[in-house]
Amino acid sequence: MEKKLKLIIPWSNSPGVRKMLLCMKLTLVISLVAVLQTWAAVSYSQTTTLSINLKNATVQTVLQQIEDQSEFYFLYSRSLINVDRTVDVQLKDAKISEVLYALFNGADVAYKVDGRQIVLSKKSESSAFDMQQQKSISGKVTDSSGASLPGVSVVVKGTTNGTITDSNGVYSISNIPVNSTLQFSFVGMKMQEIKISNQTSINVLMVDETIGIEEVVAVGYGVMRKSDLTGSVGSVKSEVLKKQSVASFEQGLQGKVAGVQVTATSGSPGGTVDIRIRGGNSLTSGNQPLYVIDGYPVTAGGSAGGSGSGQNPLATLNPGDIESMEILKDASATAIYGSRGANGVVLITTKRGKTGKTTVNYDGYAGVQQVAKKLDMMNATEWGTMANAAAANDARPAYYPSATPNPLYPAISELGEGTDWQNEIFRSSAPIQNHNVTVTGGSENTKFSVLVGYFDQESVVKNQDFNRISFRNNIDTKISKRINLATSFTASRVTSNVGRENGDGGGNTSIINAALVMPPTVPVFNPTTGDYTSMNFLSGGSAVPNPVPYVNFLKDKGTIDRVLGSADLSVSLMEGLTLKFSLGADLSSALREVYEPKQTNTGYNANGIAQQQNNRNQSLSNENILTYLKKSGIHSINAMIGTSALSVENKSSSMTARNFISDIYEYNNLDAGATWDKPYSGRDKNTLLSGFGRLNYVLMDRYLITVTGRADGSSKFGTNNKWAFFPSFAAAWRMDQETFMQPMNWISNLKLRGSYGITGNQNIPSYSSVEKMNTYVYPIGGITNVGIAAQNMPNPDLKWETTAITDIGVDFGFLENRFNLTADYYYKKTTDLLWNISVPLTTGFSSVLKNLGSLENKGLELSISADVLTGDFKWNTMLNWSANRNKVLSIPGYIPSQQGTISGHLKVNGSWLEPGLPVGVWNLLKTTGVMHTQAERDAAARVASTTFDQVGDMGFYDKNKDGKISFGEDRTIVGDPNPDFIFGWTNNFTYKNFDLSIYINGTYGNDIYNVLRAETNIVSTWGNQRKEVLDYWTPTNVNAKYPRAHVLVNQNMLQSDFLIEDGSYLRVQNLTLGYKIRKSSFFQSLRVYVTGQNLLTLTKYSGYNPEVNSQGQSNLQLGVDYNAYPASRSFILGVNIDF
Repeated sequence: MEKKLKLIIPWSNSPGVRKMLLCMKLTLVISLVAVLQTWAAVSYSQTTTLSINLKNATVQTVLQQIEDQSEFYFLYSRSLINVDRTVDVQLKDAKISEVLYALFNGADVAYKVDGRQIVLSKKSESSAFDMQQQKSISGKVTDSSGASLPGVSVVVKGTTNGTITDSNGVYSISNIPVNSTLQFSFVGMKMQEIKISNQTSINVLMVDETIGIEEVVAVGYGVMRKSDLTGSVGSVKSEVLKKQSVASFEQGLQGKVAGVQVTATSGSPGGTVDIRIRGGNSLTSGNQPLYVIDGYPVTAGGSAGGSGSGQNPLATLNPGDIESMEILKDASATAIYGSRGANGVVLITTKRGKTGKTTVNYDGYAGVQQVAKKLDMMNATEWGTMANAAAANDARPAYYPSATPNPLYPAISELGEGTDWQNEIFRSSAPIQNHNVTVTGGSENTKFSVLVGYFDQESVVKNQDFNRISFRNNIDTKISKRINLATSFTASRVTSNVGRENGDGGGNTSIINAALVMPPTVPVFNPTTGDYTSMNFLSGGSAVPNPVPYVNFLKDKGTIDRVLGSADLSVSLMEGLTLKFSLGADLSSALREVYEPKQTNTGYNANGIAQQQNNRNQSLSNENILTYLKKSGIHSINAMIGTSALSVENKSSSMTARNFISDIYEYNNLDAGATWDKPYSGRDKNTLLSGFGRLNYVLMDRYLITVTGRADGSSKFGTNNKWAFFPSFAAAWRMDQETFMQPMNWISNLKLRGSYGITGNQNIPSYSSVEKMNTYVYPIGGITNVGIAAQNMPNPDLKWETTAITDIGVDFGFLENRFNLTADYYYKKTTDLLWNISVPLTTGFSSVLKNLGSLENKGLELSISADVLTGDFKWNTMLNWSANRNKVLSIPGYIPSQQGTISGHLKVNGSWLEPGLPVGVWNLLKTTGVMHTQAERDAAARVASTTFDQVGDMGFYDKNKDGKISFGEDRTIVGDPNPDFIFGWTNNFTYKNFDLSIYINGTYGNDIYNVLRAETNIVSTWGNQRKEVLDYWTPTNVNAKYPRAHVLVNQNMLQSDFLIEDGSYLRVQNLTLGYKIRKSSFFQSLRVYVTGQNLLTLTKYSGYNPEVNSQGQSNLQLGVDYNAYPASRSFILGVNIDF
């Protein structure tokens, strides 16, 4: 099987490249030596402020007070400078340039600031040339509304000469060369540069900053200007999340960042989500990224799972809390997280307070959801007719009517439409609502942000819902001039009725499976007894139960309580040097309570079943980080070193009771059950100690270097490999800053990036490397004995998986960054794969976990953003596209084989694992279509069963040409779940007070293993069939698409590409129309909006939803659809008010 797009590095082994890399290394060494030799102090004059309140004082007195308050010192001659002149100086927190201007304005004194040295001279002593070339400039700075802007920094570019605007937005600055340029900068607004030329007055209009190269983004253990980034980092802002009605923030990432694939593994509210950044790196360890919330690394947390759909612990975080999310993708960005960075890192920054008056914001919506698509199943008459045809083909008596009169088996003419089981379990409409109230404010010393949130979503499946109550409080306190304290506290409770999503007709109930497979001829209630019908009573059919009692009576409640808090104490030791102490805790408790009453089939057989599962997680962290920022002339350095200690502990237990005398107790009194299963309890703990550092050096705002390293010691690994080091190196060149680029002034940003580094993956159970003991029960002489024996074979050499990442990228912006493009090529190679390898049985074990084997991911990413129209009618568009290729390179000692089964009772095989192939491919028989005629039948290869080897049956490809079909000999690669590419496209339109946003996403080239077809498309009385199956072969319909009907199931069809479908899709995921009402006496602003979610999907896929993986976050089973919930379509009305 060959993919359509091939990614190759044509120069990777070139001798010339190796020489170039050597030259780069030498250049780097020489550059660093030059930097150390020419390094100067940071501009002291730009950071020091003075407060002077003197009246009728001599100039000498003022100069003395400046020296007393600071490290400045003056050089001057008394014979030239009149320091006995009296002046009035009243300034607070002023820069030295402002003080000197106030002191010598109008006097015959020239001054020059050089570091901490200030030289005073007589203006008249200056040369005529200097006098002609120096001038003074004044003006006013306003914002887009015409309001004055105080506090704007005005600096002569390339010098320390500068000032700030006063309370009226006015500035004045002197001693400026005629050919110089003024820089105007203000937080949150775009920096402007204006050449002086012959002007004496310059008025400036400042505009709000849009996303661009000066934007500050979060990186590991700090922040950095986007222009200084050397790595690959994607960003999603809070405004994007606001436009989506999602229960968890991970869903808000879908299609927003190139290289990030997001798949909802469950359609139920609050269900789990699978995120893969640049493909999967592991076969047995986790492929999920590391999440860091306000600097605190968090795990997924506790989830008391089971046969239900499972809860998503990350859904405990309210998306309304989030200010921004940064996705770190390459080694330059992720290596700082060492053994946890191989799968990428998602940095989450929550909202914090701002200086100013207290503001209150309400953001809420309410709406309804509907099933986006129902499957078109046969009605009772159609199914009964097919069942009789199947019976005739297999030489059995007809089912309808039965030989003996039975109201459950009437004549075909009496069947009618029968039971629509989908209508029985789906709600016609399911409500959804979300409410967030945020209070923000603060003074110069204390800033705060408090949010209270409530989210409630009912599932489109009856008796299932998701509810979250959340609270967040972030406080920033300036304790003193040098000490700051930042605290973050989040608490939430999630409750959900998770229902029964997983399972199959083999005994473990799935509501979706039962609703689709249960024949429409079966009524909800038995017409004779009036009770619920229990199971499919057709002989040879699936043992699927009646789903209606499950949606009406099953109790399956999950509750997760989570508290996440951190405190950061920052101490400024000296100029540019800051030490931060951080303490954090992440505490979660998950409880799952289940009761299956006697109305359900499983509850009836056990006379009621009650279960309680508990899972408690505790994560404690300490980090100590020293940061050094220094800028001098053309040099800039951002250095950081730190240590970290993390302890994670999990405790779990479960209890099950059966045989209840009454259903009244449900799960509240397990002691009421007469029979108890063996209880379970367990404890798990692991620790991680780390030291890390990063150096970011910028030369002339053009040449950038980032060096990162982290050493991790983990308790999870063997005694011989407790520690490992993870380094990275990156460099970037801002070509747009070069003088030769000045003629092309339409290019506003052009940066070339390259990085290489090593990251790790330690996402394995805590005690994988040691020998674990377990209890075993065995009888001796009729007496039950309990003993202890080894559970696994230890491996003292066990270590983390290692992923080496190479990234080459370009950032391109033009027309003042109105149009932007980012492109990346990456290559990732993971070695030391953790894999269970077979060992001789003489060891007492069948396998042992070892590090062996490797796989690779390589791909392209492209992101485009543009302000297409900027007038009254504004149009902004953002498009991202990415393609990843995945391949297993080697697994020494491993024999390629099938990786388990998807459904045990159907005997549907799982994926195929083999070096040289992508992960997750399917190695199955290939169908050749229905054998329509005897001639086609005679030309086809034989199958083992004569029942399925007749005219009208399915034919199969004879790979080895031996004339007979054998699964082991004739199977071939028939499908690949990995997409050729994924994409997301957002368009935002604004006209006056109206705004419209449209978001589209999709995938192309991926296959889906639609296992449900093994039950609903096999033309069998196993269960109800899709209506399209009515085109089955009969003597009068010889050109049919589907084979002839059978009572039994053709097992060869279940092991073939008959189950493989094209999963490509394009979806209108979100459309929002809003209207903003301007300020009134009651509110500052008000926006009303309507949103449609999941409005349209274009796909060839026949199932409920092409965005699916029923196997959850499995590394090996990808793109599987078996009993997955349908996607919902929602319509909501929302309002956002600022008071």
